[in-house]
Amino acid sequence: MKSVCSSWRTLISTPDFTWNHLRRSSLRDPTLTPPRIAYDYRAYRVHDDNFDGIGVLSVQSLLDNNPSEPTKVAHFRGQSSYQIVGSCHGLLCWLDHDGSCDLMRVVLWNPYTGFTFQSPEIRGHAHFCGFGYDNLSDSYNFYGIIRKPGPSGFENSARIYTFASNSSWRTIDDIPTDEDLSMADKGVYFGSSRVCTLNWILYHVVYYFDLDITTLDSVADEVIWRRSIMD
Repeated sequence: MKSVCSSWRTLISTPDFTWNHLRRSSLRDPTLTPPRIAYDYRAYRVHDDNFDGIGVLSVQSLLDNNPSEPTKVAHFRGQSSYQIVGSCHGLLCWLDHDGSCDLMRVVLWNPYTGFTFQSPEIRGHAHFCGFGYDNLSDSYNFYGIIRKPGPSGFENSARIYTFASNSSWRTIDDIPTDEDLSMADKGVYFGSSRVCTLNWILYHVVYYFDLDITTLDSVADEVIWRRSIMD
Protein backbone atom coordinates (compact mmCIF):
# COMPACT_ATOMS: atom_id res chain seq x y z
CA MET A 1 0.00 0.00 0.00
CA LYS A 2 2.95 2.32 0.60
CA SER A 3 3.95 1.84 -3.04
CA VAL A 4 0.64 3.07 -4.49
CA CYS A 5 1.29 6.79 -4.07
CA SER A 6 3.22 9.23 -1.91
CA SER A 7 0.15 10.42 0.02
CA TRP A 8 -0.68 6.84 1.10
CA ARG A 9 2.93 6.25 2.12
CA THR A 10 2.94 9.42 4.21
CA LEU A 11 -0.35 8.50 5.88
CA ILE A 12 0.68 4.94 6.72
CA SER A 13 4.01 6.12 8.11
CA THR A 14 2.48 8.46 10.69
CA PRO A 15 2.50 7.40 14.39
CA ASP A 16 -1.28 7.92 14.67
CA PHE A 17 -1.95 5.45 11.87
CA THR A 18 0.33 2.89 13.52
CA TRP A 19 -1.38 3.19 16.90
CA ASN A 20 -4.88 3.04 15.43
CA HIS A 21 -3.95 -0.02 13.39
CA LEU A 22 -2.52 -1.77 16.45
CA ARG A 23 -5.54 -0.95 18.60
CA ARG A 24 -8.21 -1.88 16.05
CA SER A 25 -6.52 -5.08 14.93
CA SER A 26 -6.25 -6.43 18.46
CA LEU A 27 -9.82 -5.45 19.40
CA ARG A 28 -11.53 -6.56 16.20
CA ASP A 29 -10.15 -10.06 15.79
CA PRO A 30 -7.36 -11.46 17.97
CA THR A 31 -6.84 -14.27 15.46
CA LEU A 32 -5.43 -11.74 12.99
CA THR A 33 -2.32 -11.56 15.14
CA PRO A 34 -1.71 -15.15 16.31
CA PRO A 35 0.75 -15.40 19.20
CA ARG A 36 4.28 -16.51 18.40
CA ILE A 37 7.33 -17.18 20.53
CA ALA A 38 10.65 -15.59 19.63
CA TYR A 39 13.78 -17.27 20.92
CA ASP A 40 17.54 -17.00 20.62
CA TYR A 41 19.50 -20.18 20.06
CA ARG A 42 22.98 -21.56 19.50
CA ALA A 43 23.53 -24.28 16.93
CA TYR A 44 26.42 -26.73 17.10
CA ARG A 45 27.66 -28.50 14.00
CA VAL A 46 30.34 -31.10 13.64
CA HIS A 47 33.32 -29.85 11.60
CA ASP A 48 31.71 -26.44 11.33
CA ASP A 49 31.65 -23.17 13.21
CA ASN A 50 28.97 -22.57 15.79
CA PHE A 51 26.47 -19.81 15.13
CA ASP A 52 23.74 -17.97 17.03
CA GLY A 53 20.35 -16.98 15.70
CA ILE A 54 16.88 -15.53 16.33
CA GLY A 55 13.95 -17.79 15.52
CA VAL A 56 10.16 -17.77 15.78
CA LEU A 57 7.97 -20.62 17.02
CA SER A 58 4.25 -20.92 16.34
CA VAL A 59 2.23 -21.24 19.56
CA GLN A 60 -0.58 -22.96 17.67
CA SER A 61 1.77 -25.73 16.61
CA LEU A 62 2.35 -26.48 20.30
CA LEU A 63 -1.37 -26.50 21.13
CA ASP A 64 -2.26 -28.84 18.26
CA ASN A 65 -0.49 -31.72 20.04
CA ASN A 66 1.13 -32.70 16.78
CA PRO A 67 3.75 -35.41 17.38
CA SER A 68 5.98 -33.84 14.76
CA GLU A 69 8.33 -31.02 15.64
CA PRO A 70 6.61 -27.60 15.95
CA THR A 71 7.05 -25.21 13.07
CA LYS A 72 10.20 -23.16 13.57
CA VAL A 73 11.51 -20.40 11.36
CA ALA A 74 15.04 -18.98 11.70
CA HIS A 75 15.08 -15.32 10.76
CA PHE A 76 18.57 -14.23 11.77
CA ARG A 77 21.68 -16.28 12.21
CA GLY A 78 25.40 -15.83 11.85
CA GLN A 79 28.69 -15.60 13.68
CA SER A 80 27.41 -12.82 15.90
CA SER A 81 26.16 -13.51 19.40
CA TYR A 82 22.42 -12.78 19.62
CA GLN A 83 20.65 -12.22 22.92
CA ILE A 84 16.96 -11.26 23.22
CA VAL A 85 16.33 -8.38 25.63
CA GLY A 86 12.54 -8.03 25.44
CA SER A 87 9.48 -7.23 23.37
CA CYS A 88 6.84 -4.51 23.39
CA HIS A 89 3.85 -3.85 21.12
CA GLY A 90 4.91 -6.69 18.85
CA LEU A 91 8.45 -5.33 18.42
CA LEU A 92 11.44 -7.45 19.41
CA CYS A 93 14.68 -6.05 20.81
CA TRP A 94 17.94 -7.97 21.01
CA LEU A 95 21.69 -7.49 21.49
CA ASP A 96 24.06 -8.20 18.64
CA HIS A 97 27.67 -8.81 19.73
CA ASP A 98 30.52 -9.35 17.34
CA GLY A 99 32.50 -12.58 17.44
CA SER A 100 34.90 -11.32 20.10
CA CYS A 101 32.14 -9.59 22.13
CA ASP A 102 34.23 -6.40 22.10
CA LEU A 103 31.58 -4.43 20.19
CA MET A 104 27.81 -4.51 20.51
CA ARG A 105 24.71 -2.87 19.15
CA VAL A 106 20.98 -3.06 19.83
CA VAL A 107 18.55 -4.19 17.14
CA LEU A 108 14.82 -3.48 16.96
CA TRP A 109 12.77 -5.78 14.71
CA ASN A 110 9.17 -5.78 13.52
CA PRO A 111 8.43 -9.46 12.67
CA TYR A 112 5.38 -8.65 10.56
CA THR A 113 6.96 -6.06 8.28
CA GLY A 114 10.53 -7.36 8.48
CA PHE A 115 11.77 -3.85 9.31
CA THR A 116 14.92 -3.65 11.47
CA PHE A 117 16.54 -0.67 13.15
CA GLN A 118 20.08 -0.85 14.52
CA SER A 119 21.85 1.38 16.99
CA PRO A 120 25.44 2.53 16.46
CA GLU A 121 28.06 0.10 17.74
CA ILE A 122 29.67 0.74 21.11
CA ARG A 123 32.49 -0.99 22.93
CA GLY A 124 31.61 -3.32 25.78
CA HIS A 125 29.09 -5.95 26.85
CA ALA A 126 25.58 -5.13 28.11
CA HIS A 127 24.04 -6.69 31.20
CA PHE A 128 21.33 -5.68 33.67
CA CYS A 129 19.41 -4.41 30.66
CA GLY A 130 15.83 -3.98 29.46
CA PHE A 131 13.63 -2.66 26.67
CA GLY A 132 10.37 -0.72 26.89
CA TYR A 133 8.16 2.08 25.66
CA ASP A 134 7.77 5.53 27.20
CA ASN A 135 4.24 6.89 26.82
CA LEU A 136 5.17 10.48 27.58
CA SER A 137 7.89 10.82 24.96
CA ASP A 138 6.33 8.27 22.56
CA SER A 139 9.63 6.44 22.20
CA TYR A 140 11.12 2.95 22.51
CA ASN A 141 14.18 2.76 24.72
CA PHE A 142 16.91 0.31 25.60
CA TYR A 143 18.61 0.60 28.97
CA GLY A 144 21.67 -1.34 30.04
CA ILE A 145 24.84 -1.27 32.06
CA ILE A 146 27.76 -1.54 29.66
CA ARG A 147 30.85 -3.26 31.00
CA LYS A 148 34.19 -2.79 29.27
CA PRO A 149 37.89 -3.04 30.16
CA GLY A 150 39.49 0.10 31.55
CA PRO A 151 42.85 1.27 32.88
CA SER A 152 42.08 -0.07 36.38
CA GLY A 153 40.01 -3.14 35.43
CA PHE A 154 36.45 -3.46 34.21
CA GLU A 155 34.33 -0.31 34.23
CA ASN A 156 30.53 -0.06 34.31
CA SER A 157 28.50 2.74 32.77
CA ALA A 158 24.74 3.07 32.49
CA ARG A 159 23.62 3.79 28.93
CA ILE A 160 20.27 4.42 27.31
CA TYR A 161 19.45 4.37 23.62
CA THR A 162 16.25 5.77 22.12
CA PHE A 163 15.30 4.24 18.79
CA ALA A 164 15.10 7.25 16.47
CA SER A 165 16.74 8.33 13.24
CA ASN A 166 18.95 10.94 14.93
CA SER A 167 19.54 9.15 18.24
CA SER A 168 22.83 8.34 19.96
CA TRP A 169 23.91 6.52 23.12
CA ARG A 170 23.44 8.57 26.30
CA THR A 171 25.25 8.04 29.57
CA ILE A 172 23.32 8.14 32.86
CA ASP A 173 25.04 8.86 36.15
CA ASP A 174 22.76 6.86 38.46
CA ILE A 175 23.59 3.15 38.39
CA PRO A 176 23.17 0.44 41.04
CA THR A 177 26.30 -0.34 43.03
CA ASP A 178 25.89 -4.11 43.44
CA GLU A 179 28.84 -6.10 42.15
CA ASP A 180 26.79 -9.03 40.82
CA LEU A 181 24.49 -7.16 38.46
CA SER A 182 25.25 -9.67 35.72
CA MET A 183 23.23 -12.25 37.67
CA ALA A 184 20.00 -10.27 37.23
CA ASP A 185 17.57 -11.38 34.52
CA LYS A 186 16.37 -9.12 31.76
CA GLY A 187 14.29 -6.22 32.99
CA VAL A 188 10.51 -6.75 32.97
CA TYR A 189 8.69 -3.88 31.30
CA PHE A 190 5.59 -2.36 32.89
CA GLY A 191 3.73 0.44 31.15
CA SER A 192 0.65 2.49 31.93
CA SER A 193 -0.65 6.00 31.27
CA ARG A 194 1.21 7.24 34.35
CA VAL A 195 4.46 5.32 34.56
CA CYS A 196 6.69 3.17 32.36
CA THR A 197 9.38 1.21 34.17
CA LEU A 198 11.85 -1.63 33.74
CA ASN A 199 12.07 -3.91 36.79
CA TRP A 200 14.65 -6.38 38.10
CA ILE A 201 14.91 -8.42 41.29
CA LEU A 202 18.33 -9.22 42.73
CA TYR A 203 19.12 -10.54 46.20
CA HIS A 204 15.68 -9.68 47.62
CA VAL A 205 15.87 -6.14 46.27
CA VAL A 206 13.72 -4.84 43.42
CA TYR A 207 15.38 -2.33 41.12
CA TYR A 208 13.27 -0.23 38.81
CA PHE A 209 14.24 2.18 36.07
CA ASP A 210 11.83 4.96 35.14
CA LEU A 211 11.98 5.41 31.37
CA ASP A 212 10.61 8.94 31.73
CA ILE A 213 12.81 10.52 34.40
CA THR A 214 15.80 8.26 33.55
CA THR A 215 16.77 7.47 37.13
CA LEU A 216 17.32 4.17 38.87
CA ASP A 217 16.15 3.35 42.39
CA SER A 218 15.94 0.27 44.55
CA VAL A 219 13.21 -0.68 46.98
CA ALA A 220 14.30 -3.24 49.57
CA ASP A 221 10.80 -3.67 51.01
CA GLU A 222 9.31 -4.45 47.62
CA VAL A 223 10.06 -8.14 48.07
CA ILE A 224 7.59 -8.24 51.01
CA TRP A 225 4.83 -6.87 48.78
CA ARG A 226 5.77 -9.39 46.08
CA ARG A 227 5.54 -12.29 48.53
CA SER A 228 2.22 -11.09 49.88
CA ILE A 229 0.77 -10.99 46.36
CA MET A 230 2.05 -14.50 45.64
CA ASP A 231 0.56 -15.83 48.90
